[in-house]
Amino acid sequence: MIDVRLLGSFEARQDDGQRIRPPGRRSLALLACLAVEDRPWRRTDLAALLWPDRGPEQARGSLRQELLRLRTAFGPVLQSSTPDPGVLPQLDRERLDVDVFRFLAAAADPARAIEGIALYRGELLENLRWPEHRSITDWLTRWRAHMRTAAILCLRRLLARAEASEPIALRLAELLPGCEEAHAWLIRHHAEAGDVSRAIEGYHVYAQAARAAGREPGAAIEALLARLLAKRRPSRPAPSRAASSTGEWIARMSHRADEVTVPAPRPLAVVSDRPSIVVLPFSDLSPEAGGALLTDGLTEEATNALARMPGFFVTSRHSAMAYKGVAADVRGIAAELGVRYIMEGSLEHRAGRVRVNARLIDGSTGLHIWADRHELAAREVLDVRDEIVQAIAARLQPSLVASEIGFALRRPTEQLDAWGWMQRALGALLHLDQRREALTRAVHPLQQALELDPAYAMAHALLSAVYTWRTLSYAFADPDGERKLARRHAQTALRLEPDNPFVLVHCAETAIYSAARIDDARAMLEVAVNRNPNDAHCLAMLGNARRFAGDDARTSLALMEQAMRLSPRDPRSFVWLHFASWCHWKAGEFGEMEATSRRSVDLYPAYPHSWIALTCALGLQDKATEAKQAAKNLHRLHPKFGATNFYHTARRFYGHRFPGAVSAEYRQLRGVLVRAGR
Repeated sequence: MIDVRLLGSFEARQDDGQRIRPPGRRSLALLACLAVEDRPWRRTDLAALLWPDRGPEQARGSLRQELLRLRTAFGPVLQSSTPDPGVLPQLDRERLDVDVFRFLAAAADPARAIEGIALYRGELLENLRWPEHRSITDWLTRWRAHMRTAAILCLRRLLARAEASEPIALRLAELLPGCEEAHAWLIRHHAEAGDVSRAIEGYHVYAQAARAAGREPGAAIEALLARLLAKRRPSRPAPSRAASSTGEWIARMSHRADEVTVPAPRPLAVVSDRPSIVVLPFSDLSPEAGGALLTDGLTEEATNALARMPGFFVTSRHSAMAYKGVAADVRGIAAELGVRYIMEGSLEHRAGRVRVNARLIDGSTGLHIWADRHELAAREVLDVRDEIVQAIAARLQPSLVASEIGFALRRPTEQLDAWGWMQRALGALLHLDQRREALTRAVHPLQQALELDPAYAMAHALLSAVYTWRTLSYAFADPDGERKLARRHAQTALRLEPDNPFVLVHCAETAIYSAARIDDARAMLEVAVNRNPNDAHCLAMLGNARRFAGDDARTSLALMEQAMRLSPRDPRSFVWLHFASWCHWKAGEFGEMEATSRRSVDLYPAYPHSWIALTCALGLQDKATEAKQAAKNLHRLHPKFGATNFYHTARRFYGHRFPGAVSAEYRQLRGVLVRAGR
């Protein structure tokens, strides 16, 4: 028995497991024709299909030659079903196990829907491209559409039965964008799991797909969404068992160390509307010191350069760093991050020379698409980044013009020493589990970078954000002095590079939390997102700023969901979830506010602001015992926090927006905190 696979990509194996490679594209096309068509092929018809640019005799001669090559590759697997010499023999289905045979048979049988969809791994010979021969292209297109329709039928059968699951609904929505039953199932599934924000976002995805197909969203799915929204009311007090569980969880969190946890990996649907890629941390093969600094810097620069290219989906470096030093299958990493391509490599720093190996990998197969080696003087290491990124861009998006590539590769500074200090600061913020220690250790390298290059705008911006983050941690002695330093460095950074997205997002954070300038921060973030739509933290910050400015909370939640989709294993996720918890508060979704706050605390239990939100969420649901427990832990982290100070801080922060509804909301929160003992 010979195993032949034609769906997705070609693969054939003998009984002993040895892989068979057919001679070329024409043999693949010939094999596909013989495997897919139920009717016997006439030699003249098949020759004309495969060689439309040749005369009849020459085409039949070419067909005889290809049949000989096919027999050479597979052995005598063709059997004659008719004495007519003008009719081609068919494949011997007793000797060949072809997944197309089994898929079409399973798709025709409602009881075998699971088997059918398991066999459908992609388009028929999706890697076969033959644009110069329209006839075979049209034949492949017709059969690909037929098989896609059969796969959709299998998925619809499964969705209507007990086998229904989120991957099945997602796969159906992928194959048939705008499929109402798939999106309705997903919306209902997210709502039943208590994730109303994902349910609402799912409706927006469906509506966009429906309008792209030239129709408006169906009335049934709109009615489903309306029923979900009607249920968004404060949750009732939980039964005693749930209350006990919440209390036990709060007690556990109060004893957790000062460490940030990244979200656990979970499979994600691959981004299909544009090239998607993650740059994994480069491996350091250097026998001498200094290589690790260069590898982290090269990873950062390659990620940033790709992220600025129009039309790319680039996973944040923060999520990529979760795989630093981890021996993992690249196919598993691609599935967990939802990307199609993976870039990985190594760097060796030896005797003043740098050798960089870079590889571009297909995440679905693990096969290398492109590989290259660069060797040059260590002082030219930044040039390696340019060459690598240009090569990847040429592979993934050849239509990029030189000016767009030039903008993407803009260097932050020409001074490697200052650049190196900047990378060391980023490493301190990213690699250390203990956030407060990271905020302490990040200051010195940024100061060193600015001593070497006082006009280094990105270092000024990052130092500004670090001072702001230190004030938010309530762990440093002089918050007023550090807010002043944050504002000063932000002003310098914006004066030097007012259009740099990295500068804008970090200065916006300072504008919000160290200067209470909500409108300025929002304007900076809008520009930054336009210039770099793949910056996950920028998207989350923009959602936060829009919520402060009074925009629809669901719009802000959608931006935060997008951030977590871009960087699903980001150590900053605890902050984004904290932002989302207050969006749920604005929407009156107190149960979701509690759940999101708990997710934030799970990732970083030492962040006082998440405990403020959790205390408020519990109190708003009349969970008095749990609210007092949460307030007690809040007091441990921030002994000076009080309900009255919280109210007056909000009044100063919101400024002209505070009177009216905002003031009433915060009076309610003040009462909740007072009852909880704060």
